[in-house]
Amino acid sequence: MPTHPYGLPVINNIGDIIIQAGGHILGPRKIDDFELVYFPEGTDTVYEVEGETPQLLDSPCFVLTQPGIYHRYLFDRERNVRHQFIHFEHDQLRGKDPRFAALLGSHEVVPAKHASLVVALMSQIVVVANHQSHHWRRRLTALLAAALEELAAYADKTPEFAVNSYPVQIANSIAYMEEHLAEPITIESIAKRSGWSHEHFTRMFVAAVGISPKRMLLERRLHRAEELMMKGAGTVKQIAYLAGFGDEHHFSKMYKRLRGMTATEYMERCKEPIFRHAAIGADPGLPFVNRHVVVNPDIK
Repeated sequence: MPTHPYGLPVINNIGDIIIQAGGHILGPRKIDDFELVYFPEGTDTVYEVEGETPQLLDSPCFVLTQPGIYHRYLFDRERNVRHQFIHFEHDQLRGKDPRFAALLGSHEVVPAKHASLVVALMSQIVVVANHQSHHWRRRLTALLAAALEELAAYADKTPEFAVNSYPVQIANSIAYMEEHLAEPITIESIAKRSGWSHEHFTRMFVAAVGISPKRMLLERRLHRAEELMMKGAGTVKQIAYLAGFGDEHHFSKMYKRLRGMTATEYMERCKEPIFRHAAIGADPGLPFVNRHVVVNPDIK
């Protein structure tokens, strides 16, 4: 079994095939490596895993098949079926790395509707594999590694992929937080507005968003504080109150814990003129606008 020295995937082969209409069957078969298949169109193709309920692939999707699993594809009788596939090895998948838990059920079919980046990555993998230009093998490895990370995040319904499917009570509660950040609102009061009990609201919020409502409120307040700090709109103490924190000490402690630097250090990093002209709260529909994210606080 080939392995990569840095734990990245090792690609065995890649294809982009159109199966003619007629109900052709691939399998039953058992493969020795992993296979990721992308179906760009929904058809009456069926994916079957031994001992489990067959899945109709009637919308664009990805299918990840693990090694040693008996399975088969029953392709559409009436329509041609295009599919892109990659056979690969991956130590992290073999070792059941928690990052990929959502992809490592008995079998996994992941809708492709909202995974446009993974779709683009799959297409680019096919292009690079066929052109084989400079450093093409290394590029393929990087592209597949990124595709698997994003696909796992989507399958796990992480917040950035769940945002378009929030229940109306959850969406309204987030909007309410945003509108009243500077006020002493509580999760209990927000839960009441939803018509749910505090416990049920919290459970539903975590299920939909991936974090608790308390953490969401804290993050929105930190974001508002960062907007103000970016503009140099006051002292740390003044900004703490404007962002809804009860006192400067609590704000400073939370900011240091969650951002890995002090609020004062962040303000120093935002002294370039471009940040000073940012429009605070310009569009609530763009939650990441006016955000200066420091990924590695040690890099100056």
